[in-house]
Amino acid sequence: MFKKPSRPKNTTRRKIITTDEEEHIEETAVQRTSLKSDEKKKTKKKEKSLGLSFNHEEEADTDTFQIKKSKSAKRLAARAAALHIPETSTTETSPASSSYSTEVIESLKKNTMARPAAQPNDDEALLAEKFPSTVRAAAVPGDIPTAHAIQAAKKKREQMRNAGNEEPDGEEEEFIALNDASEHRRLIREEDEIGDEEDFSQYLGEKLTLDKKTAQREERDRRQGVRELIEDAQELESDADEDEDLDRWEQDLIRHGGVRQKRADDHDRTKPPADYYPAIVPETMPDIPNLAEVLAGLDMTSRTIEQSVNETETQLAQMENSTQDIQKAQTDLDRQMTHESKRYDYFRSLAEYVNDLGEFLDVKFPELEKLEQEAHDLLATKHEVVVKRRWEDDMDDLRLFAHVPDEATVPVEKGVDEFGRERNVDSVRQRRKAEREQRLRTFVELSGAETLIDQSLWSDDDVGQDWAAQRDAKLETIQTAKIEALLADVGDAFGSLGAVKAKFESWKTDFPDDYANAFGSLSLPAAFEFYVRCELVAWDPFSEPIEFDAMAWHATLSEYGVDDTHEDADTELLNKVVEKIIVKKLRGMLDTLNVASSMEMRYCAQAVEQVSYYVEKHERAYEDLTAAVEETIDKQLRPYMDVMDKIIPHGGHLSPDALEAKQRFFWRQCKYLKTLALWRRHLPKDALAGLARTILNRMIAPILQPNAHPMDAELQTEAIRLVEQLQ
Repeated sequence: MFKKPSRPKNTTRRKIITTDEEEHIEETAVQRTSLKSDEKKKTKKKEKSLGLSFNHEEEADTDTFQIKKSKSAKRLAARAAALHIPETSTTETSPASSSYSTEVIESLKKNTMARPAAQPNDDEALLAEKFPSTVRAAAVPGDIPTAHAIQAAKKKREQMRNAGNEEPDGEEEEFIALNDASEHRRLIREEDEIGDEEDFSQYLGEKLTLDKKTAQREERDRRQGVRELIEDAQELESDADEDEDLDRWEQDLIRHGGVRQKRADDHDRTKPPADYYPAIVPETMPDIPNLAEVLAGLDMTSRTIEQSVNETETQLAQMENSTQDIQKAQTDLDRQMTHESKRYDYFRSLAEYVNDLGEFLDVKFPELEKLEQEAHDLLATKHEVVVKRRWEDDMDDLRLFAHVPDEATVPVEKGVDEFGRERNVDSVRQRRKAEREQRLRTFVELSGAETLIDQSLWSDDDVGQDWAAQRDAKLETIQTAKIEALLADVGDAFGSLGAVKAKFESWKTDFPDDYANAFGSLSLPAAFEFYVRCELVAWDPFSEPIEFDAMAWHATLSEYGVDDTHEDADTELLNKVVEKIIVKKLRGMLDTLNVASSMEMRYCAQAVEQVSYYVEKHERAYEDLTAAVEETIDKQLRPYMDVMDKIIPHGGHLSPDALEAKQRFFWRQCKYLKTLALWRRHLPKDALAGLARTILNRMIAPILQPNAHPMDAELQTEAIRLVEQLQ
């Protein structure tokens, strides 16, 4: 089998018989044989046979074919004549004959060198495996393809060449199988066509060889080449009568070995003609449905439509909800962006403001503490005067009915006075007694207390009007003039509590989440402390009782963060202000508290009770405050306990003055039990009971002798009753 070449070939196979139709070439040639048949052409052919080289013998009555030589063949013949190629032995056997007989052709074929039989290649094996029937049919001598098949193959190849020599997908290349085993039968390729001067250069040559043997060898080679060229020319030309069989043969190969591409002008036999119209077949008329079936169908259709409408409405509602959600999300996003921008600007300005506020407080706090200390010293002076006067009066009464060591009395009464004069103890005592009686008469006139018990329970904490006026004037100066001078050089941003509060107020109202996460209620009291302490710099909580909610700072901070969206005040802020500022103020003023004064103890208890409204009793700040009150009471009672441990009561009968002094001293000590009763809701019961037992056992019991004096038994009973009220 031979592959299709890349250019069109003349696939018509002819059996070539040389003739002498061109006389000018025969004159120069060594010998030309006449291809005219000795016998005349018969009018009627017995059997048409194709002159293909399939190695079967020619019959005697086979028609001869006129050779049609190409230009290359003519040039080859001219060269052979010029070289004087000798005649072959086959030709010499019949020099007088002008045609080839069967025996002469066979003899010529046997003496002519032929190409070896082609070995079957891989393509042939594959074709034999896929199409065994076609290959076997082609190998049988005499099974020649029809002209129709050959013509179809030629059209197929021409169509593929026009398409760019590309094989259709899934098709193999077209082959023409010639599996005849005869070495003299083959198909000629277009590349082997006679007339290619480059191919015949090996036979004709251009040089003259003088060596005899070499010349003979070259001569034989040239003869052999000429014979092969003749055979190729015979295979190239073929009679036109075999077209039908060759076409049929090629069509069979195409049908069994591949599929050709369809062209626009090819007619598909399976398709009906263009003017074909199928017969109209009437449709079968269905049975007429009854009314129930129609209504059932309509109901089903109605339900389907209704369900579709419901689904559409549901989808529409979902889409509307999704649209609303998207619009809401977009609105929230815009609002959040605006909020974040505002938040960034606010906190940037707040950071700068806090830094400035910190520098301001670092400068002003030391000056404020000096003013607080000045006011505290004024209040502490009164306390020292009152406590000292009470102590001296009690010691004077105690010496009348008991023996008191001189080293036990405090302060020591011996020495010199402020003017450098030596003191006279008796004269000093007489002077103190006269002053006490004068104050007592004033108290009796104002209060109407005429009994000894009422006079003994008198706190005796009044001071001179002149001194009190001077003290109040100084406190007023501190509270007004000096505080104004402290804030004189301060700008409007830090000039008042309201200005500072307004700066921080937007933190809670505009950014509540940040305010809660930063625990603003716990941190802001440090920023407000300075202004609260400025307001309370001259405040005496034990002489001037003021409710916390009546103070200016409380009114200002109670409105902190209150607007249209936040209606409740920041209670945590107020609680922390009370805890960190007011409690601290009260603890710092406890050293000015007169435990023997019912008024001061009551006012102090009221202040502690107000603290309990803002600070839980179990919190550390409240517990520390009550512990400080308990410690203050114990500190003022401690000197009496130490003295009473060292006295020795007088035996026998006492003078009327001594009895009066004893009763007065007893009720003055019971005054501490009465003032402790004001703390029953604020101090722990154990602490109150411990203080009451201490007063009874160490301050009252040492002066009583119930077994010797009936009056002492009555006094002891009264003391025990007061102690039981505190338990």
